[in-house]
Amino acid sequence: MTQSAAQHLQQLYQQLSRDIPTLTKQLADLGQTARNVKRELGTDGHLDLGTYSETLDTFASIETNNRQIDTLNARAQTAATRLAHAKLLLPQAYFAKINLAYDGDDAEDFYLGKVGYVDAAGNDLVYDWRAPVAAVYYANRNGATSYQANGRTIPVTVSQRQQFVIDHDHLEQVVDAQAAIGDPLLLAVLASNRSGGLQEITATIQQEQNAIIRENDHAVVLVDGVAGSGKTSVLLQRVAYLLYQHRHDWTPADILIITPSIAFSRYIRGVLPALGEAEPLSTTYPKLVAALGRRFGLEITTLADNHLPALADLIQAPQPNVPAGLNGQAYAQTSEQANFITRMQHAWRWLQATNQTPDDVSQWLDWPSLAKSWGLPTLTPYDQLYLLVQITGHTQTTTAALFVDEAQDYDADVWLLLAAIFKKSQLTIVGDHHQRLVGVGPKIDTFFKANQTINLKLRTSYRATGAITSYFSQFAGDWSTAIQAVQPLGTPPTRLSTTDWSALQSELTVPARQSLALITPTTAEASQLAKQFSSAHLITANDHQTVQPGLNILVLTVAKGLEFDQVIITGWQSDFYTDADSGQNRRYVAASRGTKKLTLIDNDLL
Repeated sequence: MTQSAAQHLQQLYQQLSRDIPTLTKQLADLGQTARNVKRELGTDGHLDLGTYSETLDTFASIETNNRQIDTLNARAQTAATRLAHAKLLLPQAYFAKINLAYDGDDAEDFYLGKVGYVDAAGNDLVYDWRAPVAAVYYANRNGATSYQANGRTIPVTVSQRQQFVIDHDHLEQVVDAQAAIGDPLLLAVLASNRSGGLQEITATIQQEQNAIIRENDHAVVLVDGVAGSGKTSVLLQRVAYLLYQHRHDWTPADILIITPSIAFSRYIRGVLPALGEAEPLSTTYPKLVAALGRRFGLEITTLADNHLPALADLIQAPQPNVPAGLNGQAYAQTSEQANFITRMQHAWRWLQATNQTPDDVSQWLDWPSLAKSWGLPTLTPYDQLYLLVQITGHTQTTTAALFVDEAQDYDADVWLLLAAIFKKSQLTIVGDHHQRLVGVGPKIDTFFKANQTINLKLRTSYRATGAITSYFSQFAGDWSTAIQAVQPLGTPPTRLSTTDWSALQSELTVPARQSLALITPTTAEASQLAKQFSSAHLITANDHQTVQPGLNILVLTVAKGLEFDQVIITGWQSDFYTDADSGQNRRYVAASRGTKKLTLIDNDLL
């Protein structure tokens, strides 16, 4: 820890501390000035159009006043941004430094933080971790290298990379990162308690994670990552990165995240605001479908018993007969050899051109007759939605980028509809095919054009101790020998066959500020166990409660994607976990939820 490093932190911290009240006052003054200008415009802004000369003078005065207001707004926006960034950086002004030289220039230091910060003169004091130059830090190498900026390759020489542990104005630790990004700091972060929401990983992004976050060459990014590899964290860092890359034309309202449950949405809330971005939109897939259905006049209450995979094939086959309910004039204009969807899309465009679109599109076609013609028992409202999306060419143009987490749990119907609706959006899809709890999922990349898609993998597990990682890896099928752990060995998992409550008391003791999960196979058991412990937090899929310090009780399907300091799994030898088809995956998911301690109870507790 050098004195110059400590001095630099002190200087920057003092500047941030001075700038915060200065910028606060500046914003207040600009606001008062803007109000005064608008008040003057309200009293003096009458139109004098008596003569040509007076008319020109009047419009010139209006233009001058408008420019003055625009200038005030721009100054206020700049001050507001600097103030927000100063407040974000005050607890930790930066987390890393790179010393690099451009061709023919002297080497200089670049400090990286969660957001960028400039002084009043516009000089960069801290560079945003998403800035192009920051890529050389995450690339994990010193010496001659380069980065991409504005479509150009910029050659540089990196002579030093350092990481810092900072608490306000106190420099606690400096780590020279030569081969990997701060292993000591990474391990310190991983050892922290897991209570509350997910934490951002900006300071410890690893090389394989960085490749996903900064992927710019493909419209569809598919990530298959092992348990504990940071898939959700990487997804959220990618959200922040893309918002930075498109900061002039995107806002958080242009982002949509599909999460497996409301509890999971709550768990990830707060990550992006910690990086200076507002919360993006998030929803579950059933809620998305229900909202989309309402746009077409359909009430969709269930996704079960759907026929979307069959319909995807049927609409590509010829349909000589005019579908019942359709004006056959436009349909007959197309070739009988053309497939159904091509003819229907032509008919829809004809109806639009002639102002004959149906008032109620949900009742436009005779759905029972159409189902019968295809040999289907029925067309559910979900089926009807898919057909109407395809026929009308409906696409979601308000979503610039779609993110899907826990992707392995979705069946073919989901990908068929998402591929149709979001064909104009960038997609980032993350999952772990071994974490599917029932059956085998489809190959997701087959639903998207191959030249638009890139498949990336994460094989290092950061979440749990070496002993826990080694234990859950045995249930990971073809990945069992590929998963790499980075944490120390720690305490081996404990196996209990007793259901004696007194024997479990030591297992249920939770250290302060740590989280303990009691994971059950069924919702009924979770609900009953919650009644046994008055202080327990029952987490269900549809409420807004997420990981809390102390005892958390939840079913395995809700535990997916969450992490806890300690985990107790009930019914380890029950039919649920020994099922021939899905038992191994369920064990893999359950055992990988804990980070420090894992206890397995053979029987159910009730």
